[in-house]
Amino acid sequence: DWRRDGAPYVNQLILGVNGGPASARSDGWVMYGLPVVGGLQYRDSIELDELKHPMLVRSLRLVAGSGGAGRFRGAPACELVIGPRRDPMTVVIPCDMQENPPRGVRGGSAGAAAETWQIATDGSQTRLPNFTTVTLRAGEWLRGLDNGGGGYGDPKERDLSRLQHDVREKWVTKRQAEEDYGAVFVQGSDQIDFAATMSKRSATSSSKAIPLSQHHSMQVEQ
Repeated sequence: DWRRDGAPYVNQLILGVNGGPASARSDGWVMYGLPVVGGLQYRDSIELDELKHPMLVRSLRLVAGSGGAGRFRGAPACELVIGPRRDPMTVVIPCDMQENPPRGVRGGSAGAAAETWQIATDGSQTRLPNFTTVTLRAGEWLRGLDNGGGGYGDPKERDLSRLQHDVREKWVTKRQAEEDYGAVFVQGSDQIDFAATMSKRSATSSSKAIPLSQHHSMQVEQ
């Protein structure tokens, strides 16, 4: 830290957070954190971290479309971009869920996998392994994405008012709403056409049914 005559500094930062899983009765908790701490995880303050240490948080945001689709939706993932202000900064990164993201259940889809990237001064990005140590210099950044939560139940059964809210909050993208949830939008807007969506969902459900003529008969010998 040049502000303290080059004295070293160290801190365990907990700024990003993974999206929580959906349940049979509710959507995933956005600021889920780690399941092993039972809700007692203390997250850092960006402002205090930047005040105490010579680092800069460029952005911290939720990632649209990263939560697993379902009747109840997994919470979206979080993206963090951080780097040094002046002198080199060594960062040790342990990041789970890059190879095996949280799975959905009962027809729900998996949440987005976690990722770690190093951003060079020219803006190019290099994917990093899930456990690594890197040294960042001024103008370089670390971009980390935690995982999204898995969904619960068939996405085509999601309440449309909830889905409309998700799209407007940008937790679910329009493309995800159309492909995973069967939504139909009013042309040129982010407004879901409820009647058209229900009709599309009904047609999709009917097309998956097995025609009676294709059912196999079974003969049982006594």
